Parts: sequence; C-alpha cells; structure tokens
Amino acid sequence: LYPTALERYQKEVESQSGPTDPRLAIPTTPPVVEKPPPPRNESEDMIKLPGADGQTVTVFEIIKTLIKKMPCKDRSYHLKTYKSSFKGSEGVKFFMMHYGLSDVKEAVSFGQMLQKRKILDHVTMDHDFDNNDNFFRIQPYMKPKVLNSFRVWVDRVESDAMALLNRLNKLMGSIVSKATDGNGYVDYLAAAEDEKYFTFEENVCELQGVSMASMDDKTKLAFGINLYNLMIKYAFIKLGTPDSDLARDSFFSNVSINIGGDVLSFKGLENGILRGNKRPPYALSAPFSKGDPRLKLALPKVDPRIHFALNCGAKSCPPVKKFTVDAIEEELRIVALAFCEQSDNVIVDDDKCELHLSTILNWYQSDFAESKSALPKAVVNYLRGDSKEKLQKMIESKKDIKVKYIKYDWGTNALKSKTYSSNFLQA
Repeated sequence: LYPTALERYQKEVESQSGPTDPRLAIPTTPPVVEKPPPPRNESEDMIKLPGADGQTVTVFEIIKTLIKKMPCKDRSYHLKTYKSSFKGSEGVKFFMMHYGLSDVKEAVSFGQMLQKRKILDHVTMDHDFDNNDNFFRIQPYMKPKVLNSFRVWVDRVESDAMALLNRLNKLMGSIVSKATDGNGYVDYLAAAEDEKYFTFEENVCELQGVSMASMDDKTKLAFGINLYNLMIKYAFIKLGTPDSDLARDSFFSNVSINIGGDVLSFKGLENGILRGNKRPPYALSAPFSKGDPRLKLALPKVDPRIHFALNCGAKSCPPVKKFTVDAIEEELRIVALAFCEQSDNVIVDDDKCELHLSTILNWYQSDFAESKSALPKAVVNYLRGDSKEKLQKMIESKKDIKVKYIKYDWGTNALKSKTYSSNFLQA
C-alpha cells in the first residue's frame, strides 16, 4: 500500500523501464496528414434548370429535390407493381409547377435531358420521357438491391481506393455517432434523417468506379474487410435490420454493392472474394460459378483471421476495426488474439477437457482446420497467457478434447430501426 496515488505511480510505473518493442516507441516522424480528395468535375456535374434565369444546380441537388417533391408511389400495370414510380404526365406537371414553366414542351425536354443524364428513367428502360401515362423512376429507386445506386457515377474516381474508403468511413462514423446513445445503441431511423446522410448516399456511389481487379492481394484483403463492415452499417440505415433466419439469408444473399461494375452481395464479398470463392455455410455451391467474371476478384486462399475482423452487425461479431494495407498482417494477428481471449468467444475448460468456441468457428471450420477434432491445434495459435497454456497442455496430453460451440447472439445494436424485409428489394 502507498500513502498517495502519486507515490504508487512513481514506484510501480515511473520507475519501470520503457517498452522495448519498437512498435511502442514514441513516434519521431510528423503525423501523417490525410490528403484531400481530388477535385470534382463540377462543370460536368451541373444541371441547367429550365426557365429564363438559366440557374444551374448539381446532380446531387436535383436528385434530392426529386426525392423530396416528385409524387412517387407504387403503381400497377398488367398485374405487376412498379414501386416508387410516377407517370410521365405527373413528371411534366411537377416540372411546370416547381420551375414555373408554362410550356409543356419545355418540361418534356427537361425530363428527357434528366433521362439522358441518368437521373430518371422509364421503369423498364423502354421509353423516352414524355407527357403520357408511362411509368418512370428517379435513379435512387431504380435498383433497390444495390446500396450505392443513389446516382450513376460519371465523375472522376479517386485513384487511391483505400483513401476513398477511409473518407466514407469517417462520414458514416459521424452519422452513426450522432445517433448513438450512451450505452452504444444506435437509432438508425435518426441516422437516416441526418443532414450528412444524403451526402454519404452520393459519395458512396464513387465506388462504382473502383476496380478491385487491379488491386494486389493485400490491398484487396484490407479493402474488402473495411468495405464489408462499412456497408453493413449503411444497409442497416437504408434497409433495416433483419430479425429472423429467413430475413438474414435474404439480407446477406441479396443486398449488394456495386464495385467497379461488379455487383456483390455480402455473401459474395465475404465468401466469393475474401474466402477465395468457398461455399458459404449451409449453401449448396460457391458464390461465383464457372465463367462468372467476378471470379477474377477472388483471393487465391482464405486467411481464417478474416472471421475475427468481419462484423455482420450481430452482437456476437467481433468489433469493427480499421485495417490498412501496410499493416494488415499485424492487425489481423491482434484482432484474432483480442477475439479469442474473450470468454464470450473461447473458453478453455481443462477440468472437463472441453474447448468452447464461437459458432463462427463451426460455420467456417474448413478455413481453420480440416476437421472439428483439429480445431484445438488451430485455435491455440490465437490464444495467449493462461488459456494458451491450458489448451497446449490438453493437446499434449493426447486426450480427446471435446469441442462445443457457444450460442450465437444475432441481436444488434439497434435502438430503433426499420425491420428489414425482402420486399424492400423489389423495384
């Protein structure tokens, strides 16, 4: 015992030598300054509004206006429902009223220009915009399965894909942070109303121009993990949280991201690319079949530690961390150790000669070991301290180690959210 906290600090902390690991040394170089994104091609992104004043606005601004004010609703034709659509005549009427036009032809011409700029289109892309009863949609409603389809990206594309993803993560982080309470629960409904959410919706469309095929394996690994974790948050805001096994299967199989023209579901990103096109749990086949152009994106082999890095939004998932290209090996080593030292994920019971593991290691057993009985030898590499020592002794004893799985908690951190439905993906 020490008389004061200061004396305890001086004796137990200050008097001790500093860490010898060079990674813990005080930095001697200046902090890295994040480079700004390349400038947008503003001249090509402007829309000239109809009317005498010749005012111009960005594509982003015109889409926001149409989302908020165009009279869109579900409409039926020949027993088929076209969601979030409007008639051409309604669009003409809206343009005339909103922009103070007196000439129908001018309103039709404006609508046709928006169609050429891919801001709106016919629901089946078969007709030009006109003053008639044909159904049209604005771009954000054209492909509800694809998260980043708020607009068709025709602007410049950031050459550093990791820098782009970092900026998107920061923007999403600020949105989610404002909607998070003191206990870490997120009001996803409030996040969808955040003033920055529309900005994220547009900015994330830049991923439409990013080529994963041109990435080396380390970049693809770090990019893929960060992308997956970011898009889960985005999907929870945009489409809601799934609350049943059936809904989760639909969510992970169908909700997609457009990366460089390759449309990837969460299962496609995880199992097709990061796991080297291996069959997902309970599936009959691999995500990408022979001849699928997305096969070129698959990593040559799976690093099992990705399962300690990917966060699907469930409480039993590992926490979200940022991964970098240069340090991906060390970062995966650290998250593996952190995950496996938690008693919610790994329990070594040497009295009963039992090893209790997260269900993740059951679902993806083939990534870790050839058989269930080989899992202890695989898992011991991710342990340290007392748990590692106990498991190592169990392995060396040659006794049969009984492997059991800890129940997976599919609960989320949602305080409030929409309940995901596959109907949300129907156009």
